[in-house]
Amino acid sequence: MKNNQSLSGLRILITNDDGINSHGIKALERIANSITPDVWIVAPEVEQSGKGLAVTFDSALRIKELSPRKFSVSGTPADCIFLAVGEILKDKEPDLILSGINHGANIADFIGLSGTVGATFAAASQDIRSIAISQECKKAHELIKFPLADHFLSNIIKKLLSFKWPERVCMNINFPEAQVGDISGVKIASQGDIDVKWNVYKRLDPTDEAYYWLHAVFSDTNSAPTSDVKIIAGGKYITISALKNKQEYCGCNEKLEELFTANGKNKNDKLEELFASNA
Repeated sequence: MKNNQSLSGLRILITNDDGINSHGIKALERIANSITPDVWIVAPEVEQSGKGLAVTFDSALRIKELSPRKFSVSGTPADCIFLAVGEILKDKEPDLILSGINHGANIADFIGLSGTVGATFAAASQDIRSIAISQECKKAHELIKFPLADHFLSNIIKKLLSFKWPERVCMNINFPEAQVGDISGVKIASQGDIDVKWNVYKRLDPTDEAYYWLHAVFSDTNSAPTSDVKIIAGGKYITISALKNKQEYCGCNEKLEELFTANGKNKNDKLEELFASNA
């Protein structure tokens, strides 16, 4: 894929977590069609924000063909990927999956909750290149147009496709809340480190039954200047982060080894200590 001519044969699959009728998916479809004519949409029939990489095991999934190459799924963004690859596009799998454009940034700790990013993790697990695209906005429900994506995204996608990605890696693009003329460029960002507090709001319905809303409040004081959080907050740069869905942490393995292995003692003695603590 060294030039635009080679990109014209690309098969692109679009999904999101805001639902099949969102403004973001319409904008992304328009941008994808400027790259290749072979564009397909398989997205949730209703909003699935916050679902992460959730997969539906406990109920049947339904697919509805809304128009040629456009389908809704009664499931999560990850469900959409697996149904698209395993059923809808089983004759020829997509070369690239685009997820978005999300109404609101997907950065720092919120990446793990994001259905937008979850779809790209699902795609990466099938060895398909995928890109999550999000637009920062203070009032996401009011966002209709995406001028930064319209202006910059096509060329960013083409640049990302110009090199061979490592296995099972996906790309995460975030646009700041800014005007096109305010953008100074693209920065490769680390994943931010934030403190999140979940506020619980209790309400009563007309029959006096309680119901609840969750709302996250976060502080970015722990994030480095090179993190997605800080760069997006600055409003001058588009960020790109390479992500991999791997949660392993090795920092305490030495202590775990000390607690649960013999370390010079008889192995049976160590087991006896372990079970004796539950006596």
